[in-house]
Amino acid sequence: MQIDQFSVVEPGRIEVQKADLDEKVQPWEVLVETEYSIVSAGTEGAGFSGLVKQMPFGDAGQYPRGTGYGNLGTALEVGDAVEGVAAGDRVLSFSRHASAVKADARRMVMPVVKKAPGQHMVFARMAGVSIAALRSSSVQPGDKVLVVGGGLVGNFACQLFRFAGAEVMLADLSDRRLQQARSCGVERTVNSGREDLEAAVGDWTDGAGVRIGVEAIGISEVVAQTVMCTARYGEVILLGSPRAPATFDVTPMLLRIHLEAIKMIGALEWRWPQHVTERTRDLDANYRQIAGWIAAGKLVVEPLLTHLAPPADCQQMYDGLTSQKEEYLGVVFDWSR
Repeated sequence: MQIDQFSVVEPGRIEVQKADLDEKVQPWEVLVETEYSIVSAGTEGAGFSGLVKQMPFGDAGQYPRGTGYGNLGTALEVGDAVEGVAAGDRVLSFSRHASAVKADARRMVMPVVKKAPGQHMVFARMAGVSIAALRSSSVQPGDKVLVVGGGLVGNFACQLFRFAGAEVMLADLSDRRLQQARSCGVERTVNSGREDLEAAVGDWTDGAGVRIGVEAIGISEVVAQTVMCTARYGEVILLGSPRAPATFDVTPMLLRIHLEAIKMIGALEWRWPQHVTERTRDLDANYRQIAGWIAAGKLVVEPLLTHLAPPADCQQMYDGLTSQKEEYLGVVFDWSR
């Protein structure tokens, strides 16, 4: 089978290339014809821009490189060892941007409903990252939660903490992203480029700080800022993955963590069990819950879909996500176009 797929040829340049895909599936694979794929501005942006070369793990930034994050499509053929998936199902998987893929069910291939718009359902991939912040925290109804970073991951984190009964404040530098968050039901927002974030949090919490601070960008300086806004015995959740070197004095942050007994918790989704174990919380369950909420309209997606593009526009879309963040938030590729 000949397919179209994205290739990052070199930092800053991406194109659609032809490739041959062997249609024979291994026992753990599912052959999927793609409907939609979604871009992760953080993870994929690091590969597109070359920032991945600074990261202390992975492939050290080898090019050319494939790219992808979330794929939604129709299962054409299912390996013998795959359970719960049948040919004809609409499935969500952790697969690359391509017109067809062989999805690895050992990671995740999950059936989702067909009645909901596919360009919305594929956002479950991004919200599945966000739910790790909720799962890893000890949030209780009525807690005050600060989320710093209004991208897709931060927006969904706000929505999910609200589901848990928390009061939520979102901080971002973009007025547009703050407006998009308000359209998703996030009532309390602050532009931290114009306002003093610590002062805004202090006013909101009567000087105590928030019970839970969530850093949803992956910038070390913002982690420090989040710590400074967190209350004694509070929690700071690292939802973003820091990629660039820190260039500031970390001592004030560490001193506050020490003096105020603040917990710092990593919230990488892959640290949850991928499939059902003796634990009740697992990655599959997270995504089933997220997909159900999106299909039911409880988790708001529509304001976040800023660009529904044909694959041929990939260069423009990746350029926008990395250099025009005010305009580009949710980018989904429609593989029928």
